Amino acid sequence: MRSLILTTAAMIAAIIAVDAPARSQPTQSSTPTVEISRPEKPEISTGKKASFVRMFEDIAIAPNFSPKAIELRGISGGTVETQKTSGRKSTETGDCIGFIDSAPDHKITLTKPFRYLKLQVKSSGDTILLVRGPGGSWCSDDVSDRNPEISGDWLEGTYEVWVGSYEENTSFPYLLQVTETP
Repeated sequence: MRSLILTTAAMIAAIIAVDAPARSQPTQSSTPTVEISRPEKPEISTGKKASFVRMFEDIAIAPNFSPKAIELRGISGGTVETQKTSGRKSTETGDCIGFIDSAPDHKITLTKPFRYLKLQVKSSGDTILLVRGPGGSWCSDDVSDRNPEISGDWLEGTYEVWVGSYEENTSFPYLLQVTETP
């Protein structure tokens, strides 16, 4: 009798587990969103050294920084039209086209003015760049192949940087290089 009760209980548990959804379903039928989270503590299951890629970092720099090229990583794209965030259709450095996230991907704080600084995106996809900070907003697209860059004199202060995609709902991994070399 006891084995019959255990077998029946196991069958009921199996049926409930099969009928239960494995994941919660999205409430909207629109394009699904992707959330990227950073682990609090790295989990290491072997004695090998773990490596992590840092993404969406903020930096503070001054002239003559080291290393000579700083690389920031992220994923381009978003659903917000670049013009809405820049407040302009075009700037001295290019048209404000494409799509970005609502929040900036990076904040770059310049602790002193730069006579020359270049931000250059490197990606396999068609990316755009929006920089907003002291003195205004600047946009760029397709300066080097399908990748944007903005360079010149920069005032001291904090700059918000968005790396977007030319087309809505497309995303590409990117490197944002920050250098003082033309």
